[in-house]
Amino acid sequence: MVAIPDKRDPALALADEALVARQEPRFRAYLGMSQIAAECSRQLWYNFRWVMRPAFDAATLKRFDDGHRSEAVLIARLKAVDCLEVHDTDENGDQFGFRDFGGHFRGHMDFVVLGLPQAPKSWHVGEAKASEKWTDLDKARAAVGEKNALAKWNPVYYGQAVLYMDYAGLDRHWLVCTSAGARKETAVRTNADPAHALVLKQKAERIIFAARPLDKIGSVDSFACRWCDFADICHRNKAPERNCRTCIHATPERTGGWTCGLPSEPIAITLKQQEAGCPQHRFIPELVGGDQTDVRGSTIIYRRPDGSEWADDGKAVPA
Repeated sequence: MVAIPDKRDPALALADEALVARQEPRFRAYLGMSQIAAECSRQLWYNFRWVMRPAFDAATLKRFDDGHRSEAVLIARLKAVDCLEVHDTDENGDQFGFRDFGGHFRGHMDFVVLGLPQAPKSWHVGEAKASEKWTDLDKARAAVGEKNALAKWNPVYYGQAVLYMDYAGLDRHWLVCTSAGARKETAVRTNADPAHALVLKQKAERIIFAARPLDKIGSVDSFACRWCDFADICHRNKAPERNCRTCIHATPERTGGWTCGLPSEPIAITLKQQEAGCPQHRFIPELVGGDQTDVRGSTIIYRRPDGSEWADDGKAVPA
């Protein structure tokens, strides 16, 4: 059989390669409210503990860029409506933000709006999303009604909505979902759900202050795990990164910041120090993918699943 030629324009392929090469993968300093409703707490813990530096392909980076641009276009259009009062920054010109658990749990709200014709006297938390599945939001509304549509369409966005309402002290949320480029859009309103917000706060607290990875939700072949970025680390014993957050000596403090417990008195460690790590780094045992069998001085000895021995001396990572 003759192979089908690759029709991808070579210049566009090079543009994608350049886009990927230009990204600066950086760890997020906190657990995000925008993701806390995701199904797997272990995955969220991996993110918070910097187990693997995030890196995205060209398609994902394009979606991020499209989302940011679409949000800006949408807010500008809303500000041009006479009956609407729209604010996308606070009195200091900063994006609206919320913090909890010493700043380890954070979220940033797109805007607030007053004057929606459906409820002109109520302030609403405003959220802008760009999604290829924007029409599915209309289908959800038709199936369960407007106030329940967001929860049915996207539980993660719903979790974000109820948390932002809770932290903002508002009881209404208005999500506008646009197609790529903000050419078409739809919107739904959602009521506050303090009980669900509390559940998500409790979940965040468990993740942030857990010293060990939380339980897995499936096997390597399960649908929930198959496409996870952390599947190799979680199920195949791939080595994590060395930094303070994967070290057994580091602790997120309830008052904020992180400390290293290696000295006689715990000392604060900055984000820059956390990312760099130090020679005294020793992995959280569950990240090694083996059983601890011995300690030789400051070196911890593990027996790997294949029967090999590996020594955690603060330098190498398990193969």
